This record gives sequence, structure tokens and C-alpha cells, in this order.
Amino acid sequence: MGVATLAFPWETTPLGAMSTWGESLRQIVRMCFSTRFPVLIAWGPDLTMIYNDAYREMLGTQKGLSALGSPLAQVWEEIWDEIVPLVEQVMTTRLPVWMEDTPLLVNRSGFLEETFFTFSYSPLVDDSGDVVGILDIATETTEQVVTRRRLTLIDTLRDRLQQTPGPLDELATTAAAVLSGGPDIGRCAIFGRPRVGTTLFLAGDAELTEQVPDDLVRQVMSTRTSRMVGSTLLTPLTATQHGDAEGVLAAQAASTRPFEASLRSLADLAAQAITGALRSAIAQQIELDYRDARARVAELEIARARESSVALQQSLLTPPPEPDHLHVVVRYQPAALDLEIGGDWYDAFLTKDGATTLVIGDVAGHDYRAAASMGQLRGLIRAIAYDSALPPSQVLERSDQAIEGLNLGSASIATVVLARIEQTLPEDTPGRRTVRWSNAGHPHPIIVRADGSVEVLARKNDLLLGVLPTAERRDHTVTIDNGDTLVFYTDGLIERRGAAPEDSLAALRAALHDAHLVPVDDLATHLLETLAPGHVDDDVALVLIRPYPEDEPRPAEAGPNKNVPDSVE
Repeated sequence: MGVATLAFPWETTPLGAMSTWGESLRQIVRMCFSTRFPVLIAWGPDLTMIYNDAYREMLGTQKGLSALGSPLAQVWEEIWDEIVPLVEQVMTTRLPVWMEDTPLLVNRSGFLEETFFTFSYSPLVDDSGDVVGILDIATETTEQVVTRRRLTLIDTLRDRLQQTPGPLDELATTAAAVLSGGPDIGRCAIFGRPRVGTTLFLAGDAELTEQVPDDLVRQVMSTRTSRMVGSTLLTPLTATQHGDAEGVLAAQAASTRPFEASLRSLADLAAQAITGALRSAIAQQIELDYRDARARVAELEIARARESSVALQQSLLTPPPEPDHLHVVVRYQPAALDLEIGGDWYDAFLTKDGATTLVIGDVAGHDYRAAASMGQLRGLIRAIAYDSALPPSQVLERSDQAIEGLNLGSASIATVVLARIEQTLPEDTPGRRTVRWSNAGHPHPIIVRADGSVEVLARKNDLLLGVLPTAERRDHTVTIDNGDTLVFYTDGLIERRGAAPEDSLAALRAALHDAHLVPVDDLATHLLETLAPGHVDDDVALVLIRPYPEDEPRPAEAGPNKNVPDSVE
């Protein structure tokens, strides 16, 4: 530019021949050509331009040499309205101005181009001290500003994609909305693997489909290599390590941005963000599918367990017999919502000698293992009691020996009350019956007398069943008359976390107030609703027995006579 300035016909400009220039202009021109920093001198009434090689680079391909000796307003006519206030301010106030990263839409290479400049305008004076021009020391910051903006765009894209669960068509819609119509990417479209009845196009600018053939999209997907078609860059979306790409990002530069290598980098970063989100979506979907599969397996297992539980319930919780003038009512309430039966059980049956036998027991726990152990014990005690017609204490002793001999283990340790209702001869005491029972560590039975008084059968308990095969056991007896109610129960009815045993027993006695006036079925329901509403921490089993006069018809509330339990399908 120094050579061009010396050869320029300055006499054709308002500055006149170079030989007529004053010392001030000569000095500032020497300074202009002594630095490699971009410098512009705008001098005289038309602000005629003189500049160095560094400033020439900012003039683009069409203004580089033609701007020398031309008026500033003519060379930068497309931005003159934006910079003339600054020029006038400097020349009237003699104060410099400073502008940083100022956006200017210039036409320096045949198209309107978005640019950014940081510059300073300073006043220039002639030999007489009058302001006759401006000194422009500038640097173009377009690359830095655009780079920061594009990084922000990619950050925004990643954030939006993280909020989009997928699959690819949803991610494509989000990505196209973020990328399209901005100052860097004017138009974009995203293509994916074809689906039945659909095209390759997923989201974005539909007009790009006319410029990008499907065959080329498939080629980019299969080769996983970027391609150019016209001014459109096609970048593969490779979310997996092998096989075809999942999609293609088609991007065109904005009209104010030239297509350069940095735009290719932007498209690559955008494609990486999309494929990263797609990988996460695929991984998340795999995890969700895995969880769904596990949930389905768990549901099947629960369903099978329920079926097994119902079958076990039907086989074990059989309806009680109803001997002449003796009403037997049973209840069972499990603790676990998904299990119909647990470790508590009841049983009622007639032995060979015609005695009504009652059993209530509790194996620790209320899960499937407890239910299985309970089933073994129930069958064992029932078989021994039915076949032997022995008193309750000896039945439990033989059960202890069988648990040891059959190697049933500690899972069969349980509390049990075994009782026989033995009817006395009519000529002895009409309506009186003897209850003979043996208690292996179980809560004491209770009698509600026909007059409403409550009697706890608090006898010294024997050792739990299944602990010691040689344990000695005792029988206890009590008589019950017509209208009395005998109550057997498991500890789930009364024991509550944090409650003292005496308080729990007092609550049961209170619930039995006026029980002699209530039908037995209603009394059983009342006890459960009062002491164990809903599902509590433990299973609850109840057996209630009430005798009636033999010389009177069986009360309607007791139901029909049934000397044997109903068969269970």
C-alpha cells in the first residue's frame, strides 16, 4: 500500500498533489506505513482514505485497492449511517471514541457479510491546528465473536437435547429448532433411517429435501463420511460404533456468513451434540426396557406367588365343622398385602372319638417360608390328633418328636394351643362341656361367660413347639356352659409396637365387653375391626366357640349342623 500511495494521482482528489501536503499530513502518513496494525487516515473535506496493508485486508476482495483516495462515505456506504455519528462526534468535540466488537453488515466481497470490529476514532489536525480528519486504528474481531457465539449455540443445543428424551425424530425436531434461522446456520434439516410409510426427512427445512437427494443421504449414512451438495454440508449422526449412521445433519450457512472451514467445524460439533443425545436416549431406552422386563418378570412371579398362596389358603384354611349345638367361627387376616396366608394358622376338626379339636398356632414370620413351615406343622398335628385320640399334651409331645425325627429344623418352631371340646354325659351336667388344652408358649385363651364376665385362662405355658423333642407338656381343663364363648387368637391381634403387654391384654378385654350379647360371627368381625383394622404388622388368626343347649333347636345364627368340614376343590 505504500507503493500504491506513492503512485496514486492525488491531484485528482481534494488532497491535491502529494508535493502540496502539509507537514501534519505527511507525519501521520509516515506513521500509518510504519506499523503493521490496521490504520486508516480519512483526511480533508471528503474524508479521503489512505490506509496500510493491514487495513486493506479488512476491505475484502472488492474494496482492497479501489478504496484508496476515495471518500470514506462512498467506500463504506452500506454502514455509513452507523459510523457517521461517531465521525462527526470526533471532529466536533476533538475527543476520541472507542468501540468494541461492534457488529457491522458490510459488502466487501460481493455480498452482505456480518462482521465485528474493535476500533478507535481519533481527531487529526492540520498545520494550523484545525480538525481536518480522523485516525481509525482498528482490528477485526469477527472470528472471535463468531466463535464465542457458536460455542454458546452448541451449549444451548446440548442443554435443549438433554431435556428431550428421544427418540431421533424428537431429538431432530429440537435440534432443528435450535440451529435453524440463526446468524451462522441459515437452514438445516435432519434425516433419519426410513420407516414404513415415511420418508428420510425428519425435521427442519423441508425445502432442503429438494436439494439433497435421498440416495446421497443414504450414502452419507452408510459411509459415515461428510459430503457437500451445492452449498449444503451433510454430516453423519453416528450414535453407535458400528453399522450405518442413525441420521444425517444437512446445514447451509446463513446468507451473511461465508462458507468456511469453521462452519464445517460448527456442523461437526452440532452433529456430535445430537449423536451424544441419541446415545444417551438409546442407553436410557435400553435401561427402561430392562427395567420394564424386570417389572414384568416380577409381576409374573407375584402372580404365580398369589396363585400358590390362594391354593395354599384353600388347602389349609378350611371351614370348621359345626357339631351339634356347638358354633365354631374362624377368621384369618394376613399381614402382607401380596400374600393370602402367612405363619399363623387355625384348625378345627372332629377326631375319631367324635371330640371337636381346635388348634391355633404361630410360626415366626409372615412370608412364603413361614407359610410353608406352618403348612407342615398344621398337617403334622392334625394327623396325630385325629388318629390317636390322645389328650392335647401327648399330641404336642409326639409332634415334638416328629419334628426332630423328620428333621424339619428351626423353621418349625412355633407357639401352639391345642384343645379338645369334650361333652359330658347329659345325665351328669346338662349343657356343660369340658375344654382340655395344652399351651406351647401361645397367648392365653379367654372365656366370655354367658353373664358377660371375662376370664383369661392364664395357666403356666410349656416350651414352644419344636425346641426340645423331650419337652414335658401338661394338660389344663376348664368347663364351659351354654352361652359361654371361648376365644383363641394369635398375638397379631393384640401386640403393637411400643405397647406394654398388659395394655394390649386390657384392650382385648375391653373389646370383649358385652360379647355375650353378640352373635359369634359378628363378634369375630368386631374383634378384627377394633384391634387389627386393615393390614397390621403381623398375621391374625381367630377361633371362637360357643355352645348351645342340646334340648333346644340349634339357633339360626349358628347355621346348619356340619359334622365334617366342606371339601376344598
